[in-house]
Amino acid sequence: MGTKAGMDNQGYTGPEKTWEEAEHETVKTKAKGKWTCCQITLLVLGCMCAVVGIVMLAGAYQAIFDVIFQNQLQLVPGGRAFDMWRTTPVPLFLSFYFFNLTNPKEFENGAVPLLEEIGPYCYREYHEKQNLTFYPNYTVSFYQQRWWIWDQDKSGNRTQEDELIILNTVPVSAAWSVRNNNALLSGLSAFLDQVDEQLTLTTTVGELVFEGVEDPLLTWMAKNFNNTFLPNLDLPPGLTDYDKFGWFYKRNRSLTYDGLWNMYTGEDTLDNVGTVDLWNQRNETDYFETPCNRVNGSAGEMWPPNQQKDAIYFYSSDLCMTMKLFYEKETRDPNDLPCYRYEGTNHSFSYDGILDGDECYCIGETCAPVGTLNAESCRMGAPAFISFPHFYNADPELVANVTGMAPDEEKHAFYIDLLPETGTPVSVAARMQINMHVRPYTGNKLGFGRVRLLAKVSEVILPVLWFEEVAGLPEDLAKEMNTLLFIMNSPTITIIFSVMVGLGVIGVFIGLIRHYKVC
Repeated sequence: MGTKAGMDNQGYTGPEKTWEEAEHETVKTKAKGKWTCCQITLLVLGCMCAVVGIVMLAGAYQAIFDVIFQNQLQLVPGGRAFDMWRTTPVPLFLSFYFFNLTNPKEFENGAVPLLEEIGPYCYREYHEKQNLTFYPNYTVSFYQQRWWIWDQDKSGNRTQEDELIILNTVPVSAAWSVRNNNALLSGLSAFLDQVDEQLTLTTTVGELVFEGVEDPLLTWMAKNFNNTFLPNLDLPPGLTDYDKFGWFYKRNRSLTYDGLWNMYTGEDTLDNVGTVDLWNQRNETDYFETPCNRVNGSAGEMWPPNQQKDAIYFYSSDLCMTMKLFYEKETRDPNDLPCYRYEGTNHSFSYDGILDGDECYCIGETCAPVGTLNAESCRMGAPAFISFPHFYNADPELVANVTGMAPDEEKHAFYIDLLPETGTPVSVAARMQINMHVRPYTGNKLGFGRVRLLAKVSEVILPVLWFEEVAGLPEDLAKEMNTLLFIMNSPTITIIFSVMVGLGVIGVFIGLIRHYKVC
């Protein structure tokens, strides 16, 4: 009995398991021991989706996009931005509006000038960069060649043969250049009378723009002036190179007129892409005093990405200065691209956007009224003042001194619409007006220094013409920009990677459930 009891105690393993419990344990053991192909696939794909999604959300996607973005915007041969920059694919149009002087005789005798705006006279404009040289400091030097072709369609019924009565700027400029020397003024007066020079002239649009107007004073200077003649006369450089007068005379297809530019390519950083380093191999000029003579800002065709709502700067070789445009508003271009509008104000011709401390823009004793620039030193000594058309955003007294001005923001504002994310201009209306400072030369009490042609005129800053250069993205480029903006700004990418993480987690979970599922 004892032995049997002991044997019974040693063989006892607890309560007997039911059939269901035994079957359940068998299934669990079997499941733990073997993974099916389907389960492994779910686990692997789920892990991959989750890991890729997490990595992308953590910054990998942004890093990849930044590399692609930089490669697209930097100016390196073969790049998309480089090709578009070298030969501008955007349609450009240059339109001229002239101020016809309707009371020339009365004006000569001191009357207020009566002006009639005539235009537009439109030309298609083309740009191409030439003589490119790349440097180790991530800059490129180049000449910008520009040319213009008459556009009859946009000019309407106007032609280049249309006649105008305008101010003859040659005697006005000549008198201004010797204004402090009565002997030279008297000699100039005699010469002007001898060649029958007139204060106003009747000429054609074509001559005023590109062909040039013949003038006896310019013809004489081109033939007879040399370095030993009139040694006390300090004429501006380049003045004697012109035998005719025209606002764009000798400029069409000129390789060197706009100067030699050197600007950053953005290859090392996009923070300076398109920014001017040197102009004519210098970072400052002789046209103005320091600091107004500094060469800085964009070259005018592209800006660094991530622009803010403050101001943009660009160097203008036509004005010999860095010009400022100030943030105006958020807007949309004709292709519905969202952009920032930067516009010219009465501060645009002042140093660093302020009106105080602009003495460095004064030329000698002559300072410009608010909203204008004294461009005398930049325009070969001519008493030229630059403003926005119809003296928009300028001193109201300038408008009151002539008849025919009607400043209007929609027609006369200078603006650039930029895509802030890329710094790309998508719509441009660059509008400028050229004015001449006309003043009487009455001489001293003995009449010495009197210029008969200019003795009776009233002092005035006289508008001569204004022009606008307009450009806008064509539809195909606008679509590319829209796609880029969608990728940059849309939450879709974040949603996609978030969904990838979610699907990955779900896939892993299902795989584990299927593996450990108990039926």
